Amino acid sequence: MSKLQSEFHARSSREAGFTLIELLVAAVIFTIISASAFSLMAQHQPIFNQQQNLAEVNIALRNAVAQMQLDLANAGQNYLTQVAGSGGVDNFPLGVTITNNVVASGSDCRTGTPATYTSTCFDQMSIISVDSATPAANPVSSTGYTGSGSSCIDTTTGTAYLTLNGSTTGYGSGAAGQTAATAAAAHYLYSSTFQDQLLFVKDNNSQLTTAKLAAAPTTIAIGGYYYVKLTFGATGAGGLNTAGWTGNDPYNIATNTPSGSLSLTNSFCTGSAPSPDYVLRIVPITYMVNLSNTSNPALLRIVAGLSGQTTATETLATQIIGFKVGASLADSSGDTTTYCFNSATWDPGCPTASTSGDAYNYPMVRTVMVSLIGRTNPSADPTYVFRNSFDGGPYQIQGVTVIVNPRNMSSND
Repeated sequence: MSKLQSEFHARSSREAGFTLIELLVAAVIFTIISASAFSLMAQHQPIFNQQQNLAEVNIALRNAVAQMQLDLANAGQNYLTQVAGSGGVDNFPLGVTITNNVVASGSDCRTGTPATYTSTCFDQMSIISVDSATPAANPVSSTGYTGSGSSCIDTTTGTAYLTLNGSTTGYGSGAAGQTAATAAAAHYLYSSTFQDQLLFVKDNNSQLTTAKLAAAPTTIAIGGYYYVKLTFGATGAGGLNTAGWTGNDPYNIATNTPSGSLSLTNSFCTGSAPSPDYVLRIVPITYMVNLSNTSNPALLRIVAGLSGQTTATETLATQIIGFKVGASLADSSGDTTTYCFNSATWDPGCPTASTSGDAYNYPMVRTVMVSLIGRTNPSADPTYVFRNSFDGGPYQIQGVTVIVNPRNMSSND
């Protein structure tokens, strides 16, 4: 082998790979860089999760209030079309009912950390509309009826008698043209299976009350005429839906006997001929917070079924820690400039105590303000050191407020 060939083989052997020392140095460097990268990622992972959770709360709250806005805008829907031509019905008597749970002064509606919540943190709101598939009916007096109570509505047995004008699609003021067939066709529009809610309204909107069906409607012949007979739940003394009889008034329409609310006794029937008072089948949408899990309150949207349909319940958002509903009111002195968050003290001067008897007078509602507060899931990770300034809990807080003017509340404003 020549000298040149020897040098070539020596150089080739030196350039064939890394030495062990070089590999060890490279491994140490790679380990240091990897450890630094993982450490940096571990430090930022909670921040990333925190932002993701906050975004989820934000989206849930915005979607929930967007649905409320759509529903509130249609409060009172189908009312005027059902009673058009009644001669005296100018305004919609009821569009929104609000049940405020007021926190006592100096008290709190939450306990512990992470906090659990009580019912006083949350209000309930029901948006009232009329079922367009069930035409308005008239409670009537009947010469042949001799039951106790009113000649139209018997609160002892919980029954009401309705009349048609001989058509299966509309109701009128007389029973003379009504046959057994047309009455039977009409009563199937109502259903006790789905606990239909009825709204009784005076012809001039001056008073109203409500009842819930308790038995299947029937056709009844009295004095040679045919009527639709409705059977509803029992009421309190005098036919009133008092606080102890909420089963007949789940939407709190007349539970607190507000100004303008009447009992069912001798109130929605006048004279010996059919009155222009109305019975409407309503399909409310209720927003309330489910507290079956006090550490994770859930906002529910409960939709009463149209004729022949069941009630549907959906969960709009979880980890809701505040739901409050206020109202701007209207009366002869004009609309209030403030929003009242205690329906027990409604008055043009609210939030001071009511002096004009307008407590729970829902027909006064003109504008609704909804405030919704949610939180991210409470963290049990000891390394999660964030504490919010709202209640000091290991979660983040988001809130949203909307103001809605229901477009059907009054045709006279």
